[in-house]
Amino acid sequence: MNVRKRSAKDYRVSRWSGGETREFLLFPEGASYAGRDFLWRVSSATVELAESDFTPLPDYHRYLTPLSGALKLSQDGGPFRTLGALEVLEFDGGAETKSRGEVTDFNLMLRKGEAEGGMATAVLRAGDALQLSAFFPKEAEQAESLLIYCYSGAAALRQAGKESVCEVGSYLLLSAETGEAGRLAFTDAEVSAIAENTVLAFAWMRRCD
Repeated sequence: MNVRKRSAKDYRVSRWSGGETREFLLFPEGASYAGRDFLWRVSSATVELAESDFTPLPDYHRYLTPLSGALKLSQDGGPFRTLGALEVLEFDGGAETKSRGEVTDFNLMLRKGEAEGGMATAVLRAGDALQLSAFFPKEAEQAESLLIYCYSGAAALRQAGKESVCEVGSYLLLSAETGEAGRLAFTDAEVSAIAENTVLAFAWMRRCD
């Protein structure tokens, strides 16, 4: 696997109607969020208003988790339900979505019919380790890219005798090497916490066949 590290200085920061968004990854290169021509986007946003409306994105499937606090969400006029910290919600980007609560969240957007993926979260104590092949569902092994975001603490990714460290506010992006059939190989990859209260968010993505 190829591993790249990115930190706050690399992120594109923008305002939305309810707060601020830090864009971690937009694929493919040259696409834009405003142009709605991307296949996937991974970001983190602050929700700074007591109540706010999500931007409608009818061409996208979405995953969302609060990294801190809880978020109350109502979709298409339905009752508000509570999404707890690190609980993952999968939903249609075209749904009329209202939120209540001031939080920091983690987002994945996937273009319908053209991209697939998923999201997971983990809280680790110093010394705890995750074997990626056991932690993720089998379909994640077919991903082209995996993003590991460190919200708090610090973690080390170890694979094939190499180590990459991810500190608070940074992420590691894993992608397939040439010759790996365009898919990730998690067989011997492990993520270990090297600080207490390490909170990690994961997003995996692939183009549809």
